[in-house]
Amino acid sequence: MPPVDGADGTDDIAVTRAFGAAATLLALGGIAVAIVLDPTFSWTTDALSDLGVRDRSAPVFNWGLILGGFAGVGYALGLWRSSPAGTPIAAVRAAVLALAMVAMAGVGVFDLTEPLHGPAAIGFYTLITVAFAVDGLARRSTTTGRVALAFVPVHVAVWATFVAGRWPVSGLALPELPGALMLAAWVWVLGPLPVLGLVSDSIGTRPDGVDDA
Repeated sequence: MPPVDGADGTDDIAVTRAFGAAATLLALGGIAVAIVLDPTFSWTTDALSDLGVRDRSAPVFNWGLILGGFAGVGYALGLWRSSPAGTPIAAVRAAVLALAMVAMAGVGVFDLTEPLHGPAAIGFYTLITVAFAVDGLARRSTTTGRVALAFVPVHVAVWATFVAGRWPVSGLALPELPGALMLAAWVWVLGPLPVLGLVSDSIGTRPDGVDDA
């Protein structure tokens, strides 16, 4: 895919950033509204997915993830289109992120009672970790790339310590939250094409703000 240049390229970048903003706001906003709608929700004993099976919270929780997942696929495709030709790492990064967004949508499509819910949730958290690794390695000479790479051991440690029983909670909600917040931080500030567009220390940054990876 050739690099995006000129006025049309600027428009494409703006659309990509809009998709990224929509993906995170729909998903996290849906979770936040669902928590407000469900007075029985507990951060210590529930999983976030419990919100997807309770009458008051289920529609906003599930549809937030579904619509956020669709927007996230758009963001992933935009990252790929905005990268210069001949950069395989950009295609890998976009493909992994797109699969993660499909998995996130799957968490909403298949609620906690469905057999595919578990694989979708595990796939989402695993794939975003892989996306951080791919992006961090591609941009490891930059500050933002190193932060993205640091997300990998942090996220692994979150789940490893929870599985080892080191968390004073029985539910999944709290260990689920760091990965979602790290993804939002990556999309908005730390990634190769951040929504805020304020970071410019990526590898090979071009005038349009897109890195060569």
